[in-house]
Amino acid sequence: MTLISNRFWDFSIELYARKGVAEACLELQNSYGLDVNLVLFCFWSANQHGELDEATLSKAISFSATWRTEVVQPLRNVRRWMKDTGAIFAGDRQSHYDALRERIKLDELAAEKYQQRVLEGLTADLGNNRNTSRSRSIARKNLQNYLMTSGLMEDSSVRDLLQHIDEAIGWNPN
Repeated sequence: MTLISNRFWDFSIELYARKGVAEACLELQNSYGLDVNLVLFCFWSANQHGELDEATLSKAISFSATWRTEVVQPLRNVRRWMKDTGAIFAGDRQSHYDALRERIKLDELAAEKYQQRVLEGLTADLGNNRNTSRSRSIARKNLQNYLMTSGLMEDSSVRDLLQHIDEAIGWNPN
């Protein structure tokens, strides 16, 4: 039986919980159309494996675009619609409605976790990065390549949001 690694997921959950990171990630997603999992992947892989080669980044972006369009975004749209329509039922019906919305939210989260497992799997052959003192600059390069491939020009707002996430990591060289 093959064990599925959760190192990327664990990294993401820990980082996302740090002050201001969730807000920065959501701003990158909602205002600039970036995939939060790919942003986090650029940071994580820099520390774990070094610079993402063009083929790996291309596979990550291609898979993520399809997964987001076909799975994550439809779940997110339904969840948001249900939240926006709010309390449309009384009593027992409302509790069923709320329970359904919560299950959809959990499915959306499970889809995000699956995406991260696939992304982590793409790095299996990259080896480990032992030069963690350069992880920050490598992450920067990974992010620049992702932004360039996405056709997004890095303006000061994007730079500030990425910098906030970068600073929250701490980049422990040990």
